[in-house]
Amino acid sequence: MNNQSDQNNAQLPAPLHSSQSAVPQGSEIQSTPGVLPPSDSIQLDEKIAIARDEGFHPLAIELAIGSHETSTAVKFLQLGLIIIAAVLVAFLFPFDRFFKPQAQELGTMTIGDPVSEKISETDPPWQKVLLEMDQLYFHEGKLTEAIQVAERNLPRVPKKDWESWHKVHYRYWELLADAGKSQSLKAATHSYLENRPEDPFANYYAAHAFLAAVEPMRSFTSDMRQNFRLEAETLVEQIERSGKALRARQKAESTAGQRGLLQNLYQKLRLQQARLLVLIWRLGGYREDKHPDVVYRDKALDILEQNELINLKEAKILKIAIYNHILDRWHWFEGQQVIQGMKQRRKTLDAELKKLQRELKNTKAL
Repeated sequence: MNNQSDQNNAQLPAPLHSSQSAVPQGSEIQSTPGVLPPSDSIQLDEKIAIARDEGFHPLAIELAIGSHETSTAVKFLQLGLIIIAAVLVAFLFPFDRFFKPQAQELGTMTIGDPVSEKISETDPPWQKVLLEMDQLYFHEGKLTEAIQVAERNLPRVPKKDWESWHKVHYRYWELLADAGKSQSLKAATHSYLENRPEDPFANYYAAHAFLAAVEPMRSFTSDMRQNFRLEAETLVEQIERSGKALRARQKAESTAGQRGLLQNLYQKLRLQQARLLVLIWRLGGYREDKHPDVVYRDKALDILEQNELINLKEAKILKIAIYNHILDRWHWFEGQQVIQGMKQRRKTLDAELKKLQRELKNTKAL
């Protein structure tokens, strides 16, 4: 038994003592202690030979060598899995559902917060009247009395001075709109537009008064349809001119705050214009296909899809209404319809409608 142990020990290399050295004296390696030769200096064949001499299992050597390289088949498999994963992410998590601008709500036109400055003897007359109106309405809640202040003072102002009194006119129209007095609002804005036809506030509130009176109606006589149609077309043309004037003012404006205000006015005007166009389409019976009235529907859609309006809540709501009217009159045998100059299938329009409804729903949930 001892002889066998001695034989095994005789096969093992003798350990080196601290006094012994495996490196010859005066060699190059000894002159630079702690520096090993770079691994690249050992070729693959040499590495395999060393590993075998050290007693590594052949399978372990093969796996170690193969881990540095990936076969072409494996690369194609990995690329295929990446593509499949990307498709699933795009299908299950569409970009427009989670990463879209939040729909904004513009509201009605206003000259801003109530005036709260103290009256002095040097203040112009229009400022004193505006302050009195705002005090009655915003602080005391007396809407009727505030309207009466404007109606008592504005008739005394000559038309040549309306420019300096424009804020009183604007506040007066706001109060009339809040009170639901569409006929008084219509008369007041009509008189003002005769003097200043491109005023954005006057055109906005003229359209507001007209739409507030006509939109709730459920039936029209032939004469009513014709008269309302002519009036709506006139308002559309006026807003078109006013919108172009606003664009010119916006380009010439130097301050960012004023440009933003003009942009807001432009958006509100265009929304009113789109509503008027939809009303004209409605007065014609929501006609489709090749009927001439389709041009009004398409003009409304073109306005609502402008960059300035596309993310507005009011624009989405009006667009949903238009799509619903189109789909309601889409007969089962119709394969396609021409909408905004392009042939569209019912399935495509229905998908767009559901997308808009989902966006509005997500906006309300925020």
